[in-house]
Amino acid sequence: MSLIFYSGCAGEDEPAKIDCSKSDLALTFESVNPESCTVVNGSITASVTGGKAPYTYALNAGVFGSNAVFTQLSTGNYILRVKDKNGCTVQSTEIQLRIPGNDLNLTAVTEPDTECIGNNGTIALTATGGTEPYQYQLNTGAFGSVSTFTSVATGNYTVTVKDAEGCVFPQGISVSRGNTGTSLTDDIMPIIQAKCAIDNCHNGSQSPNLSTKTGVLNNAAAIKGQTQSGRMPQAGSPGGSLTTTQKALIACWVDDGATNN
Repeated sequence: MSLIFYSGCAGEDEPAKIDCSKSDLALTFESVNPESCTVVNGSITASVTGGKAPYTYALNAGVFGSNAVFTQLSTGNYILRVKDKNGCTVQSTEIQLRIPGNDLNLTAVTEPDTECIGNNGTIALTATGGTEPYQYQLNTGAFGSVSTFTSVATGNYTVTVKDAEGCVFPQGISVSRGNTGTSLTDDIMPIIQAKCAIDNCHNGSQSPNLSTKTGVLNNAAAIKGQTQSGRMPQAGSPGGSLTTTQKALIACWVDDGATNN
């Protein structure tokens, strides 16, 4: 049963969440290699069972869409993802498309993003094979000689190398979220006390009581859900609405493990 934040300070009961760890959503695929560097006609076709239809699909850093077939693919390493109606996602192992005799390859090393408000993730690329010199690309940005990308946010990316012959090799990678060090004492409690644990609200007059660290710790996940959706504080609340930065800090603290720090 989900936690109720009573009206006046927050919106309705937070919707029940689906436990995706128990989902039977499963993904398989078929792939076809491209003919050459100049004939880019590789393909990947997804097949899904379980979960709850309808399904949407994404390849590497692409957005989710209803098309389960991805065409006009070059050689490269791809990650295929599927999402069901419940919001549960699964992804494939690395899918390799290759051209016989072409040894262009790309290795990516990532460092997590540990900033809450800004971004400090890193992607470092190393190319081998093919014909030097190489050029590198992050997502749909311009190709250039720089092989290390900094100030990268958490998320899924496509990195690509292009050699002197014009052959390209993309690879799907992810930059993880590291611990941001967001503090309950210094960052979160001042927000909650100013915006939520106020008179006639969650200061003890309405449930739950968020005026103490214990109350915030015990309700961390619900607080994140309510604040990120805009249900807490409600429009017109005496404490005013949360800023984008305040919402980000709350989410970071919960994602870091909601520790008493």
